Formats: sequence, C-alpha cells, structure tokens
Amino acid sequence: TPFTLSGGGLNGTFQFLNFHVHWGENSKSGSEHQVNDVKYTGEIHLVHQNSETGQIAVLGIFMNSSQNSSDEIGNTANATIKEWVKFFTTAVKLGKVNESTKLRLNLATLMGNNLNNFWRYRGSLTTPPCTEDVVWTVFKVPIVVGEDEIDSFRKDIFSKNDRSPQPLYNRIVYRNFLNETLSPIPDYNCCLDTSSNAGNKIILSKSNKYLLCFLLLFFF
Repeated sequence: TPFTLSGGGLNGTFQFLNFHVHWGENSKSGSEHQVNDVKYTGEIHLVHQNSETGQIAVLGIFMNSSQNSSDEIGNTANATIKEWVKFFTTAVKLGKVNESTKLRLNLATLMGNNLNNFWRYRGSLTTPPCTEDVVWTVFKVPIVVGEDEIDSFRKDIFSKNDRSPQPLYNRIVYRNFLNETLSPIPDYNCCLDTSSNAGNKIILSKSNKYLLCFLLLFFF
C-alpha cells in the first residue's frame, strides 16, 4: 500500500507521487507562498494524486533555516532535522542534470509534527506543466533546516529555484484555525479543526513509513 493522504476536507484518497524543495538566494526568500508579505527560506512540496479522479493535491511546508552547523544540527534530538540533513548531504552530491541516486527516508519524519493548522485553496502547480485545479494545503508552522545545507544547494546546484507568488485571481484562501491578526482582507474558515472531529484533520497513512527515494537532479 503506498503512502496516502486523506481527510482535512480533501475529496477522496490521494497517493504520494514525489516531493521536491524550493529555495531562494538568501534566508529571507525561497518559499513560493508568503504570509503577510513574509517569505521563508524555502518550501517543500509533497505531490499526491487521486487515482480515481486524477486530481492533484500538494502539501506545502515552509522551511526556516538555522545558523547552526550541520554537525550541531545532526547531534540534536530533532528527528526531522536529522532526516533533512540526510537528504541535503546526499542530494548536493548530484552534480549533473538527470543524475540520480537512491536514499531511504522517513517521509512522515521529514514533514515534522506541526501539521494541525493549514491554509487551503485551489491553484496550479508551480513548475511545468503548471497544471490547474490543484488542491493546495499549506501548513502554518515551518520546519527548521540548517542554513549551511540550503547554502550548499545555492552554491553547488542552483542559486535559487523558486517562483514568485502569483495573483490571487479571485481565489478564496481558507484556513482551519482562528484568525490571529487584524487584516483588511476578508477572512474565511474551512474544515474548522476540533478535537472531536478527526475528519477535519489531514490523515497520513502508510504501510511502510520509510520511503526509498530516487533523488534526481533536474532544472525547470
């Protein structure tokens, strides 16, 4: 059984296809979404597809960078950070376009534990073919990675690979948590999360929590 995604207002069950990382020229850029005009160091996209309808659903997770060295990060008890160190140190060794390698990663660990609060909207893929009618779920709380790992991507792979935020085009962006800031922008609620209603939460299911990844270096 593949890694699947359901709940949280999603229409059906979606199977995991792939994940990729976007980063920018510095620690204040790189995420393809921004919150109140603030961008993050990077953004992870986990792409899923509904096998019955063909619809695509993407999970977006913000990345903040830490100034700690990779050795310091690797010695912490944070399993998410350790798993990302494994990814970055392997991926950065891919020096040619279409070069690939295998890496065993725990996908659930990569995503971190703060997945309760999120925004939801319908948009498109941010890379070619820029498919429309994609269900986006962008989580509120970022994960932390090492600045030296991100910087190695900038130096050894590409200085940046992020796309700037696009016009809203009358799309409605929903959220499943109470508004914490005053804003002139109309505010909406979707899939309001309550502890008694598990259907309002995104459910990740897998028969094997480990994922054997094929890391492929390519440019859009």
